[in-house]
Amino acid sequence: MAMKNITYEVPKRNRDVFLYPSLDRIPELILENRHKIQGYKFEINSIPFQVLRNKTRMEVLRQAVCYTNGIKSLLRKDKSGLCLYVRNSTQKKVSRLLTQDKLCINELTLDYEAVKNIPIVQTGHEPILYHPGIWVKNHITQYLVRKLGGIGVNMIVDNDACNVGFMYVPILSEKSASVGKVALVRDKDHVAYEEIVFDDFGIIHQFKEEVINLLSKNILREDVKTTMEDMQDMFGQFINRIGEYYQQGCSDMVGLLTADRRSFEEDFGVDNLETPVSWMCDTDGFYHFLLHILYEVERFAKIYNEKLAEYRSIHKIRSKANPLPDLKVLGDSIEIPFWVWIAGGQRAKCYVVNEGEDIKITDGAEVLVTLKKADDVINNITSLKKLMEAGIKIRPRAITTTMFSRLFFSDVFIHGIGGAKYDTITDEIIKEFFGIDPPGFVTISATLYLPLDAYDLDIKVLQKLQRTVSDMSYNPERYAPQKTRNEPEFMNRVKEKQRLLKMMTVGNADEKKRYFRQIKELNKLLLTRINPELKKIQGEINAMSDKLAYNEVVRFREYPLCLYPKKILRDYLLNVFS
Repeated sequence: MAMKNITYEVPKRNRDVFLYPSLDRIPELILENRHKIQGYKFEINSIPFQVLRNKTRMEVLRQAVCYTNGIKSLLRKDKSGLCLYVRNSTQKKVSRLLTQDKLCINELTLDYEAVKNIPIVQTGHEPILYHPGIWVKNHITQYLVRKLGGIGVNMIVDNDACNVGFMYVPILSEKSASVGKVALVRDKDHVAYEEIVFDDFGIIHQFKEEVINLLSKNILREDVKTTMEDMQDMFGQFINRIGEYYQQGCSDMVGLLTADRRSFEEDFGVDNLETPVSWMCDTDGFYHFLLHILYEVERFAKIYNEKLAEYRSIHKIRSKANPLPDLKVLGDSIEIPFWVWIAGGQRAKCYVVNEGEDIKITDGAEVLVTLKKADDVINNITSLKKLMEAGIKIRPRAITTTMFSRLFFSDVFIHGIGGAKYDTITDEIIKEFFGIDPPGFVTISATLYLPLDAYDLDIKVLQKLQRTVSDMSYNPERYAPQKTRNEPEFMNRVKEKQRLLKMMTVGNADEKKRYFRQIKELNKLLLTRINPELKKIQGEINAMSDKLAYNEVVRFREYPLCLYPKKILRDYLLNVFS
């Protein structure tokens, strides 16, 4: 079967939603996925897949309950309560919960058998300042969970590099409106979110001052004053909550932004579990997944690169870097789609070197651990765990993150448009590598603009004016007022131009070049006589361009939730699936 070629498009109009498959089809898709997964007969490291999946579901849910309880303890109104929040899954504080035989999730007590059978709906995103188009994933997850009686889990992709450590702010106070970017984190483009800790609250305070300063300038415009004051108030509440969580001992970026989002979600009835990728990587299920790929690394890399090539061919992409770069294969050294780094450091690509019976994991510079192909699986997993315990982190990249989640944990995964495009490749890798038909996923995205009025303009009017200006430079005589056309000097130049145009139709190549240069000089002289007309149209173009720039700013869809008046979000998101 050929690779899917579904067109995923970001919704263009305000309040529009892109959803595939349709909402009424998703419960059926989940049932199909569950039936399909139950039929998988392959093994992972000599363990039946079903056994490993069921065990992994329990492991990840334990961690999710633990992490979510920690986040919720930061939100508790009773400040005398114990703060349960911890950053690291290996910290001793969480060990008791992680070894329990039963789980209590939203007042449901679940044992191993119950976890096997309950539908798990999963979504995920980086721990950034969400905009509504991202946040809608958490809402549809909650909607489906309520409809099916399942469990919703939001995966915090804290292993991604901090490329989005900023927020967008509308700048309307200047003549030409623009979208500003205010950095919360600087110079961390190659550092994973999970590593970012604010040792000084002053950084967050500076971030607050920069945003408030930009919003305050916008308040000077009477037409947006009330809306801007509401936005400023929303942002102030956001920063105040961040300050409260910081005072309770949460100083890492992931925890602070997750806690703030959770606080926001409480008012919308969204109560999914939360689990960071870094925590999921500390499960036996993930170690088995990683080891399985290490054992068959040559075949995996070959399939991976072939499916990327197929995707590029279908979508006519020439760049070998898009949508993802190929895995490098140099002799016995093979790149795998995982990151590796020492705690506190920058992410590096991960490589496997096959030397006889040895499997050596490297960061391209030094060998981090050596596994034995003939050794017992448990011994190799123990070696990987010791690596993690020593502060050397191995984390999945985009495709392996969702591959693990979709196969080993959830019953359906809710993607945004970017993730869905990647996962059409993931589907093909799963088919080839595991020899199975992969479970289907859901794709959703939404567009919700800030409550700022846009100008009622037609781009075609601007384009017509621009064509007129262009024509003026070639045919200025057409736009001269009657008084100017009657001037003898102007009339003589027009007649000379007409004569040269006729000569061009019969002249040779050299003569045509000479006539063209003469016409060009005449046009310049004629153009000086229509300056008022030219300036008038250029002024109309500039005014319209400024208004169109303004429209682009107020119709920008990626402003964070902390700028939206809550009533706007409530009116939209509480009814979007009804």
